[in-house]
Amino acid sequence: MKKKILITGAKGFFGTRFIQRYQHEFDILGLDVEQLDITDKPEVDSTFAQFKPDYVIHAAAIAVTDFCNKHPDVAHKVNVGGAINVANACKAQGAKLVFISTEQIFNGNPEAGPYTEQDTPVPDTVYGQNKLEAEHELKSILDEMWVLRFTWLFGLPERHTSINPNVLWNAMQALTNGEVMQERRNEFRGLTYVHELIEQFPKIFTIPYGTYHTGAHNPASRYDIAEHILSELGQTARLAELLEANDAPKTRDVRLDTSKLAAQGVTFTESKLAISKCLREFHFIK
Repeated sequence: MKKKILITGAKGFFGTRFIQRYQHEFDILGLDVEQLDITDKPEVDSTFAQFKPDYVIHAAAIAVTDFCNKHPDVAHKVNVGGAINVANACKAQGAKLVFISTEQIFNGNPEAGPYTEQDTPVPDTVYGQNKLEAEHELKSILDEMWVLRFTWLFGLPERHTSINPNVLWNAMQALTNGEVMQERRNEFRGLTYVHELIEQFPKIFTIPYGTYHTGAHNPASRYDIAEHILSELGQTARLAELLEANDAPKTRDVRLDTSKLAAQGVTFTESKLAISKCLREFHFIK
């Protein structure tokens, strides 16, 4: 019998691709806000009781930083209250939970990354604060849970999936539209190929419960990554006209140290190489 997976945020960038990849290997119930209001506890309890999932991937959230900062009550209700409802329903049904968190919990740290799971996060946005609070609340409810702190996922448009702004798609749109890219030489963050992450989930379901930093190692700045993308697309001779430096007032470094997850056999291709891998898979380069 196929294992049952319930995934929230099912219409998102990650969720649509996850469902497409595993629809024949697992019995998947994909739910987005139209099908399930995670802030409605009776509705969450009823849905979980009917489906009886083995695993739950909680990817639903309000992740738009500006919206969360302007509407903190709404953001907290969804990002914290909704997550608590999901965790309690998991506990009632004996389901194992994967809670998707974020590198943004380190956005206010004065020291630079990469950060380990032992480093103390200092989130300076409502979204980051919500995610960190939810992590703590869920750990008090469930023992059978993995917290995966994601880096920025990238990928390209695909049939029957959604697309979010991401470093590769943004660059290709700018190139197509004739726009000059303005990127920061003093911003550093992990950039993870979404399909590399999705392919790892059967292994993730077998590792010890706990908190894991998840994604690719990336020593390159946003500017360096943009330069790499343009070069891979055959635009090396035009870099000066296609790309400009636009540094921030201060350096931002929210990279994650993913060695704890790597010790469990879950590894990722370094960001530049992963971008090249994606471009090859979509036949933009050979």
